[in-house]
Amino acid sequence: MKMRHNGFATPEQLAILTEALKELGAELPLDSPERETLAAEIMTLFENGIETVDELKAALSNA
Repeated sequence: MKMRHNGFATPEQLAILTEALKELGAELPLDSPERETLAAEIMTLFENGIETVDELKAALSNA
């Protein structure tokens, strides 16, 4: 069962979220609106229980 996180993340989970943004947003400028949107999408998925880089990539590729 996937756990909802309600805005809280452990240091390990933050590292995963950071890695996901780095990998998925590698082609986007750091200050671009598209990168901000991607970060928000990653956080939404995380808050709904998706918490590995592979799961995040899969969910975003199916969106």
